[in-house]
Order: sequence, then C-alpha cells, then structure tokens
Amino acid sequence: MPRPRIICHMVASLDGRLLTERWNGLPETALDLYEEIADRLDTDGWIVGRTTMASFVPAAEAHLDSGPQDNGAITASDHLGASRGRSLAICFDRKGKLMPETDDVEGSHLVLVLSDHVGKEHVAYLVERGVSVFFAGPEGNNIASAIERIGVAFDVKALLLEGGGMLNGAFLEQGLIDETSTLVMPVLDGQSGIPSIYDYQGQLQGRPLELLGVETLDYDAVWMHHRISGG
Repeated sequence: MPRPRIICHMVASLDGRLLTERWNGLPETALDLYEEIADRLDTDGWIVGRTTMASFVPAAEAHLDSGPQDNGAITASDHLGASRGRSLAICFDRKGKLMPETDDVEGSHLVLVLSDHVGKEHVAYLVERGVSVFFAGPEGNNIASAIERIGVAFDVKALLLEGGGMLNGAFLEQGLIDETSTLVMPVLDGQSGIPSIYDYQGQLQGRPLELLGVETLDYDAVWMHHRISGG
C-alpha cells in the first residue's frame, strides 16, 4: 500500500510568515477561511508538531531513556488505539513531552510519533489513555516509515500537514509532500527571523511546482493549490 498523500496546508502572510498575531488590521474571521479550505481538501486527518499540539493537550518535561527501547524492529512497538471512525490528529513528539489525558483532540483520534528513546513508562501512560503510538527511529526522524505504517494501520488515503516551518521542512526534505495548499492573507510581516512555511535546517534543493488552482476569496485572501512536480 502506498503511503498517504500529504498536502501541506498553511495560512501565511504575503511574505510567507506564520505568526498570525502579528497581522494587525486583519479581521479574526478571515482566518476561518483556513478551516473552510481544509474541509474542501477532504483528508483523513492532520499532522502537527509538538508545539502546536501543546495548545490542545498538556505537556511536561521530556521522558527519555538513556538508550533506545529494546524492541527489535520499530514496528514491534507500535500501539494502535481505537479511532472509532474519527479523523487522525498526528503529532511528532520526539522527546515524549506531551501528557494527554485522553485520545481525543478536537474530535480526532490522537496519534503520537515518538523517537525510540522515549521511555517505556511514558509509552504505557499513553497506551492506557487510548493514544496510538508509533516510533520513528533513534532520533525520531524516520518520518516516511512512520507515515507509511500509520497509513496501513488506519487505511489512511490523505493527510494535511499543518506544521511549523521545521516540521514542514523535514517532510519536504524527505520527499513526503505531494501537494501544497497555501492561503495567503493580504498582510506583510517583513520582520527577519519570524517563522515561515518551510524552515529546513540544512541543505535543501528547491522543488518545482505545478499549479492546480488559484482562487480569490473573501477579505482579499488568495488560495493557491499546487502539486510538487514528481510528487
């Protein structure tokens, strides 16, 4: 089974910055367009990083062991919770900082992707609360394998990637983004150092895009839908 199709769905200023609290003069209701577009893309779930997920569930200090779990093959330690027909809320929490009380996040089933170094006690805590747990290698960077296994386990066909620049950049570097969905708001940030849509910390070649569609929306926002060539 091929891995799920990944659509990087983001809202940004005209210069690609992500901090919406800096967008003075833009009505808050304009950001509702982001969720409306997400609904149109009709995917089986969404992917974020730990910082974003921490706004939905509690977080604490890292729960790491000194060495990787003695699990042999990575797949031997994956733990499947019951999605019960819900969409998936997938989060890359490499150090095991999140402390969810349930497996439900905004009506979606929580799936945490951890590094192999996250301790067994923390994994047991997550499993007891119905959270699905997948492992992504010693440093938590084996994104492709984790996404493929999640796709097989839950029969997932497509997912939204809604990370910060570093997570999005990691997916891009590994060739895991098939399409981009970019909602551009009529604001300029202009400040150096503000997080942007893609912020890979390393060497990365540019990717050519094929335009699938463009629409002008309310509030003078523009939605652009692209396919990554070769994706």
